[in-house]
Amino acid sequence: MIRRLSLIKNLLIRSQFHYFRMAMVHPPYWLSVNGDNTKIFADDNSGSTTCYREVVVDDCYNLLKYAQSHKPSTIVDIGANIGVFSKFCTLLFPSASIYAYEPNPIALKWLNHNAHNTHIQVFPCAVGNQSGAVALKTNCDSTIGYLSLDGDLSVQCIPSFEVAENLSIDLLKMDCEGGEWSILQDPNLLERTKNFCLEYHLYDNHSLQELTELIEKANHQVILIQPNEGHDGKFGLLWSKHKFKI
Repeated sequence: MIRRLSLIKNLLIRSQFHYFRMAMVHPPYWLSVNGDNTKIFADDNSGSTTCYREVVVDDCYNLLKYAQSHKPSTIVDIGANIGVFSKFCTLLFPSASIYAYEPNPIALKWLNHNAHNTHIQVFPCAVGNQSGAVALKTNCDSTIGYLSLDGDLSVQCIPSFEVAENLSIDLLKMDCEGGEWSILQDPNLLERTKNFCLEYHLYDNHSLQELTELIEKANHQVILIQPNEGHDGKFGLLWSKHKFKI
């Protein structure tokens, strides 16, 4: 009951009272932060609504808490999808440059729409440990895809050291359906990142210990691990921060 009341309260506040229950939520999605309002455009499907609920209503990445003590100038969104996280950041951090990476063309259509007239720069590619064409599997969801040898769509991929023009990154968000394992093999990206939030995926017998070791090799300290109880711990959220960058 308490969780349900909290959900309704957050929904009311962050939609500027446009929605009173989740059943009312349909695109374009209303988003309100600190008196500023915007809309997030998308197809009307369960995937985009779930993304809105998780990122905006539940604030799964703890952006509101982060904003209380940080003013990032460079933000990176890997696995940007339709741009919910990036658009949320435009209201919380209006002067920040946001680099958004997304290879799925269906999601890209809406990401480009949502990035229009903002500080969001869209990059239509995947991120990994190599440069060139890779296979993306897109039959799992209309806007979600993941890299796979038996993927149905060829997309371009850039190596992680090219992300954000090799600049220092204040906040890095990553949700790439298991692609994090390839990206984190090269510590360069995390080495130049102050704060990191990740939706992790323990595919192919990967473990949290293995993930933690990869992150620590890049001089990061894991400060929060939050498994998703509905998926036997195979999915979850992780936050880390650089040990030496303040």
